[in-house]
Amino acid sequence: MMQYYLAEACENTFILFDCLDKNSVSEEFLDIAYEYLYEEERKDALILINARGVGDVFFAEMLVLGLDGELGEFCGNGARACAAYIFEQYPFFKEYYLVTKWGALLLKNHGQGIYSIKLPKSSFELNQKFVAIPELYGLQHVEVLEPHLTLEKKMSDEALFFLRRELNKHKNVFPHGINAWYPLEEGCLFVKTYERGVQGLTRSCGTGSTACAVFYHSSGDVLMSTPGGLLEIALEEKEIELKGPAFFFQKGKKGKGS
Repeated sequence: MMQYYLAEACENTFILFDCLDKNSVSEEFLDIAYEYLYEEERKDALILINARGVGDVFFAEMLVLGLDGELGEFCGNGARACAAYIFEQYPFFKEYYLVTKWGALLLKNHGQGIYSIKLPKSSFELNQKFVAIPELYGLQHVEVLEPHLTLEKKMSDEALFFLRRELNKHKNVFPHGINAWYPLEEGCLFVKTYERGVQGLTRSCGTGSTACAVFYHSSGDVLMSTPGGLLEIALEEKEIELKGPAFFFQKGKKGKGS
């Protein structure tokens, strides 16, 4: 029997699996998780694995399975959804971290359903795995754990879909997200994202919003307005804090293998 949870962060929808007692999951498990992802009509599956406690510190890893059937590099909103789950289900620690290939990233519970994660500084170096042609269509590349293309421009949903289709004509020029953004007022941006992993427009994208923020401000706090809600991004000297609402609830169990 596989127990799972439904989770949201700024209206990004997830299905969440607690596999923290395992160091890894099988291909069979990923296939089943993918089935549940479609059945529940969620955008990504979050799979928590490899929990360990070291004194008062809790560590866990997060796998992200997208609607494209691929395991993603990271998910900022998903990380906060996992934080909501971890803080409630494992409340006996003083510090909490998600372990990634970039290191252990600090999770924080700010109360009233607000959670944050500390991200490493962004990189503007072209990721040759995804971006072979720089500045195509005026887009700028930035990597915040995942590669993104950003454009400072008001765009309709239809225009953003058209841009995605044009980018798909070019080999290796479509990272995980395309972010169209523009300032609303001082210190506040509006951003919408086409995300490859969900194969469509997403209500919010944590790393995509962060990618836009670093082009707008080199340091300080930026408020991001997305179709799914508000995100707060603090651009600090050595890292970035992504902060916003997240929650989860238990859905049930299904009689398939683990």
